[in-house]
Amino acid sequence: MQVITSVKNQKIQFVKKLHDKSFRKSEGLFIVEGENMIKDMPSNVFVQEIFVIDEKLADYSYILKRYDSKSVTAVDLKVMKLLSETVTPCGILAVVRKNTADKNIDGNVVILDGISDPGNFGTIIRTCAALGIKNILATESVDYTSGKVVRSSMGGVFRTDIIECSREEALEIVKDYNLYALDMGGENIFGEFKPQMPYALTVGSESKGLSRIFRDKASIVALPMSGDMESLNAAVSLSVALYAFEYRK
Repeated sequence: MQVITSVKNQKIQFVKKLHDKSFRKSEGLFIVEGENMIKDMPSNVFVQEIFVIDEKLADYSYILKRYDSKSVTAVDLKVMKLLSETVTPCGILAVVRKNTADKNIDGNVVILDGISDPGNFGTIIRTCAALGIKNILATESVDYTSGKVVRSSMGGVFRTDIIECSREEALEIVKDYNLYALDMGGENIFGEFKPQMPYALTVGSESKGLSRIFRDKASIVALPMSGDMESLNAAVSLSVALYAFEYRK
């Protein structure tokens, strides 16, 4: 197998451009890095190409055998460092196609209202996948195909349907749902509260909180807190609330 050693190679430059949000959107592709992420990708994920450091071809042969050899490209370490978004590349990454989620959803829903932190978004995706919640509506939030979101999701990005939409579109999608939102001063979800099914649960921005459009239309719920603490990290609070919703329904 020929090894690409030039960072100016046309194929390499194309993948490098996928670090840019607008290019990912126009091409409908994004990058997945890491042995565990790639080996656990569901079979329905369309993999356009896999790049592997030449000296690790044997190590990752158990992954590569799942794919046509024409879709596997060997590169040297210098090229892999250019393609990778991590400080220390593990030696394998894949270019995969972004799924198009259907807005005719079924099942409970999570709405992300202005989540700007990639780590939080990825953690939320991971939690939803763990609970079997497939539907995530992302309004005014960070791009879920960014490298940090994908890595933080630990494969959850392939097991959920993420719809990027406006706040108004999100409300239209869940118009037949029982709408809840996490915010201070809401009903304690660990009290007598019991969520009505099907539900759509909203969490607001880390810096700006819940937007007015959701605050006005949702039933406000909250996590009990002691001391002088007024809030939790968005991913932590939503994760706790989702487990409460799922196991108290």
